[in-house]
Amino acid sequence: MSSVERFLASSRSVWIVLGLHFAIWMGVSLLLDVHPDMADHWVWSRFLQWGYYEHPPMVALSMRILTMIAGSSVLTLKIGSVLFSVLILLLCYRVGVLFFNRKVALIFVLILETTPYFSMGSVFWHIDQPYMVCWLGCVYTIGRYAKSGNANWFFLFGVIAGLGALSKYIMILLPVCLLVWCVINQEARKLLLNWRVYLAALIALAIVSPNLYWNSQNDWRTFTYVFEKGLTGSKQGENFIQFFFSQFLLFSLVYSVYFWSAVVRGRLSAGRLSDPDQGGKLAHSFLLITGILPVLNFTITSFMGSLTDPHWVNVAYFGAFLLLARLISLSMGDGLGRRQVWIFSSAVVLNMALVVFVMSHVLFRVSPVSEPSGVSLKKLVGSVETARKIEMLLEANAIEMPPFVVSREYQTASGLALYLKNQPMPHSIEKPTRNDWSPAAELDARGAVLVCPPRECITVLSKARKRFKSHLQELGTIEVIRHGVVFRKLNVFYLPPLK
Repeated sequence: MSSVERFLASSRSVWIVLGLHFAIWMGVSLLLDVHPDMADHWVWSRFLQWGYYEHPPMVALSMRILTMIAGSSVLTLKIGSVLFSVLILLLCYRVGVLFFNRKVALIFVLILETTPYFSMGSVFWHIDQPYMVCWLGCVYTIGRYAKSGNANWFFLFGVIAGLGALSKYIMILLPVCLLVWCVINQEARKLLLNWRVYLAALIALAIVSPNLYWNSQNDWRTFTYVFEKGLTGSKQGENFIQFFFSQFLLFSLVYSVYFWSAVVRGRLSAGRLSDPDQGGKLAHSFLLITGILPVLNFTITSFMGSLTDPHWVNVAYFGAFLLLARLISLSMGDGLGRRQVWIFSSAVVLNMALVVFVMSHVLFRVSPVSEPSGVSLKKLVGSVETARKIEMLLEANAIEMPPFVVSREYQTASGLALYLKNQPMPHSIEKPTRNDWSPAAELDARGAVLVCPPRECITVLSKARKRFKSHLQELGTIEVIRHGVVFRKLNVFYLPPLK
């Protein structure tokens, strides 16, 4: 057995890979600020409820648990994000071992490490992380059923599926995959008449029911937002091309093309890849369905929705790349061939090149842009300087930092809420439905600081004056300069508490 074979087959190798993953991406995370969307989820965690304007509550609950243990700080969120990604990769390994063996499982993890989404994406804590954990947990229970024939595993499936739905509503795709799997597989078809499957569905429904009740009491705001964005508003399918090609970039141009070409060429058939153990073909077909159906679903919706994000198909690449890992494992034989070395090296180099470009762009602005405001990645730096300059401006005007911060959109206010020392509650002018934790009457009573880019201030101030009773006082303008460029410019106003 070659050294490569021994490494792939060793149970300790995965811990080496995951340890390196944590060290590398924790280091990268320390160079960046928390993304405003991640800061927004942290705001939710300070105000726990069964639902929010755009998403179910699981990401907020997971953040709340960690911040209760380690403190509500920027460092805690960064550590939690990378740890969550390590947990996802560890679950991928365990699923790989269950469906095939340690060698396949480690190849699976290494493939995921070459993708921008599962490597560089580790620095973001978002709603998809608990969702992916639950998806993998459900896949694991199906694997245990396929291997043992014990339908009692569906009780656990129901629990995990319910938690997954509390993470992200598109968890419904997994039961859809399960239904398709039962219909097309004669051996699995008996599950359609098994009472345990239907009890599992009731368990899942019971777990998600508090969120359904919350939505019923709040004008179904989460469902309305999700379906309006996902199924309406597209102009002549303009999102399709962006969705189709960007997913290849996000999930490794090399391996995603490799997978879909293998599908077209019939190289992922059960006869080629399925484990000879009991339930091998049954487990294989489930992986293939979960690898194809979500991509097919979102490809269709990309013709309809105004927002079709390529990362929505993240869970599809669990099944896809696990089957690809099996194919690579079988093609290796007793050693690592030139073809496998070339493919893996190409994927690693492309991923590293993208990471270096993004980090250079964020930290040093190496790529040309016409306006600093046009750089979306600017949200990953400058938050500390912005918060400190706002605090200094308030101090210069002998004003104590108020308990609320206001901006046009929620991202700026949420980012500042995290980085300002007193961690005030954010308030959005643009989306009032997000302000459950900062009602206008509270801002009038206790005071707030309002920020806006100069080009937006006329509109923002006009809306703010209509919403608040207190009169805004202009304090001044702050600028954050990076590499000789005005990177962020905000006018700062004070809303004094009403006497």
